[in-house]
Amino acid sequence: MALNAQGYFNCLKSYLNTNHYGEPQAGQDEIVLREKGYGENGSKPIEYKVRLQTAGEVLVIRLDSKKNGSSPPLFHFLDDNAKPWSKRCDFVVFNLREGKLFTYCLEFKSESIPQDVPAQLQASVDWLKALHATVNAYTAKRSKLQVTRYVLSNHPDASPYLDVERKYLQRDHTIRHYRYSDVNGMSLADLENTNVEVIR
Repeated sequence: MALNAQGYFNCLKSYLNTNHYGEPQAGQDEIVLREKGYGENGSKPIEYKVRLQTAGEVLVIRLDSKKNGSSPPLFHFLDDNAKPWSKRCDFVVFNLREGKLFTYCLEFKSESIPQDVPAQLQASVDWLKALHATVNAYTAKRSKLQVTRYVLSNHPDASPYLDVERKYLQRDHTIRHYRYSDVNGMSLADLENTNVEVIR
C-alpha cells in the first residue's frame, strides 16, 4: 500500500525503536544534535553540538547509539563483528514538511575527515533501504524517501579533502561538508546538497 509522506512518517514514529535509538528533543522548532569527539591532540573529549531550526515534524535517530560504551548490533539477528552493516553514521533525521519526507544522514567528526566517512554514510543509506524494505515486507506500507548525506567537522582547513568549490568531498561527491560553526543555527531545510538519493 503506497502511503503519502504523512502516513509513512506516522509509520516510522510507530515502528522505530525510539526508546533505544530515538534522540529526545526539548522543543518543536529546532533540533539539537550532540556528539563527543576528540581534539587534534586526542587528549580531552569535546562535545560537538549543533542546533538546527526546523519546520514541520521531525524524528531524530541516533544510529550510532552506545550502551555501556559499545554499540549494540544494528540488526540483532546478524553478527556485527567486522561486517559491512556494523558501520553507521551518527544521526538520521526524518523531516516531514510541505507534504514531503526528507531524510538527512549526518556524521560528526573532530578535526579530521577520515577515509571511512563515505563508508559510514553509505551504510546509513543502506540501513534506510533495509528499514524501508522491512516495513514494506511486514506491513505492505511504503513511500518515497529523499536522502542526503553530510559530514560535519571542526577541521581548520578542510580544502584538501574537498572539491574545487570547497563544498563536497573529493572522495564522494554526494557528501556535503560543513563546519560546525557554519551550520549551527541554520534551518534544516537550508542544508545544501544537490545529490538526492531516492528510496522507493
